[in-house]
Amino acid sequence: MMNKLKNIALALIVLPLSLEPVHAQVMEFAEPAPLSILNSEAEELSPLVSADGKTLYFVRGFHKDNVGGELAGMDIWVSQKDSLGKWQKPTNDIRKWNNYENNAVIGVREDNSVVYLLNSYNRGKGIAFTKQINGKWISPELLPLKWQENKEFVGYYMHPDFNVLLISMKGDDSEGMEDLYVSVKDSLWNWSTPIHLGPTVNTEGFEISPFLSQDKKRLYFASNGHGGFGGADIFVTQRLYDNWTVWSKPINLGEKINSDKFDAYFSIGRDSTVYFSSNRSGELSNIYVSELKGLKKGENQEYAEQLIAEARQLLEELRGEDQSREYFIDFFPESAEIQSSSKQKLNDLIKFLNYQSYKELILLSVAYEPEDLGIHKKRLDELVKYLKLSGINSSKIKIKESNNMKRGAEEKLFEEKDGIVVIVSY
Repeated sequence: MMNKLKNIALALIVLPLSLEPVHAQVMEFAEPAPLSILNSEAEELSPLVSADGKTLYFVRGFHKDNVGGELAGMDIWVSQKDSLGKWQKPTNDIRKWNNYENNAVIGVREDNSVVYLLNSYNRGKGIAFTKQINGKWISPELLPLKWQENKEFVGYYMHPDFNVLLISMKGDDSEGMEDLYVSVKDSLWNWSTPIHLGPTVNTEGFEISPFLSQDKKRLYFASNGHGGFGGADIFVTQRLYDNWTVWSKPINLGEKINSDKFDAYFSIGRDSTVYFSSNRSGELSNIYVSELKGLKKGENQEYAEQLIAEARQLLEELRGEDQSREYFIDFFPESAEIQSSSKQKLNDLIKFLNYQSYKELILLSVAYEPEDLGIHKKRLDELVKYLKLSGINSSKIKIKESNNMKRGAEEKLFEEKDGIVVIVSY
């Protein structure tokens, strides 16, 4: 029994007494517009902007100027911004990158010195890369991977840091059609075998066109398995607890980004400019541009329930058995005083801990508004003080705070929790 209890994880979630201030955050976008300078009578897909925002890569299919002509594979096309910030007429005159196969850019190094490509050059598997030397791009070379997929309909996204590779493919453990996987590079430059992102993200339908935010916390992807407006919608999900298999419930980006047709290949630049592909205006897809305007309020009760459900899900995964103890500690709005009902819950928790052998008590907290920092710290201090005075060894209490107020709107996604949300595990 003791061995089982050692593996129990407990969740302590601190919320305001009233759920009125708690809101879900939904991304709000400007009305999208076709990026006319890039679009043609052919099909345009997979827009990807460089870190400095000055170069935009995309692929074009069924175009007479592609290498091999209209019926050959897709070509990589490139557009540059001029001094006024306007995109210029694109070109596919990159002979070392384009051939008769399907060519695509799947990532760009942070300093723009390396571009990662769908490997259509070295027996057609895996990933290739090309370096810029003395202002010229060398011929693509194969990126060595200990694993190689042998699947059809494989897509990739390489993070600019060159340490995370997202993959869409139909694997042996897929939920249905194409699922999303991740491969992570270790300190010896070895890439891990692809890890399935789990059933929260993946469905019996398809999940494709992954794009990972700069901080590696938000994953954008297209799917026909989460419901929505059309044949494929674009969603965003938050990576939880730095775990590649634990994600929040995907949120649809809304009816401005998504249409009643096919919408996919979402990417976002550092300036919050959004690019994606859609065939909302015809049979073939074009590239659309929008802007992340900010975050609007959603249904507070639904979000509070989502927080609780995700905490419980984590507990089940951590303990591996159907045993858990969960405590919801209430504070009145604008107050750091622990209410009497919550003190009783804390007393039950403390009594339980005093009879168990546990390693540490970790308090994870998140603040999102500057004006909330004072009350946030007071509540946290009050909670720690109460635990110590109740006999909890102070050396076992670990506090980790995540204060991301200075980030842009896109990087604050899902972090709005009015008051404090604390998860305690041991």
